[in-house]
Amino acid sequence: MIIDFHSHILPSLDDGSASVEESVRLLDILAQSGTELVVATPHFYCHEISAERFLAARNESFERLKPHLKPNHPKILLGAEVLFSSELKKLSELKKLTIQGTNYLLLEMPYIRLSKQITDSVSELADSGVVKLLIAHVERYLNFTSFEDVDELMSLDVLGQLNANSFLSFKTKRNCFKLMNKGYIQVLGSDIHHEDRGKPVSMALDIISKKYGSERVAQFESSGIKLLNDMETYEVME
Repeated sequence: MIIDFHSHILPSLDDGSASVEESVRLLDILAQSGTELVVATPHFYCHEISAERFLAARNESFERLKPHLKPNHPKILLGAEVLFSSELKKLSELKKLTIQGTNYLLLEMPYIRLSKQITDSVSELADSGVVKLLIAHVERYLNFTSFEDVDELMSLDVLGQLNANSFLSFKTKRNCFKLMNKGYIQVLGSDIHHEDRGKPVSMALDIISKKYGSERVAQFESSGIKLLNDMETYEVME
């Protein structure tokens, strides 16, 4: 089962799909690639919009898309890509931003050096018990911070996600493999925004299979199912 944990397929909601028609085309691409389930994770910035307004807009967008879904389209679960802020722990509706049916929050880190202050704040949120954390596209932060800083972040009680298109260039693919070898990555995502931005998860799985074999691909499927069953982070990692 191919599961896409990171996408921007909902229409007219963020910098992803601009219309219902584009959303349908993106879902066609995912369906053709074998994706069976996709988590819709529109951007949420707590300093720009209230959780209540965001959730209402997200649900309205999904309702507009529903009549246009095709039988072969992947099943859609609702979620959000939540930008890190030290204020998140004060957000009373934080749990409503988690991946549908789970207590996992897809957390996007800021594109700056991951300081001790930031990591400590993430640790506090992870240890609070309010939500469980899935760190979005971990490989991206290596453009702004050191591997040692990422080590500190991923040593917390968190899971990690990689973007499929990061496997398509030598430098980012090498970083993806390194992060995988360290045990930091449990799931994958397309992070698809438009037809020319984002690649299906199957493309990454093909590359992973060639390097590590089918057993490693099966581990991603197993980890994804465990996450969707809302198992604890240590259980997803097993």
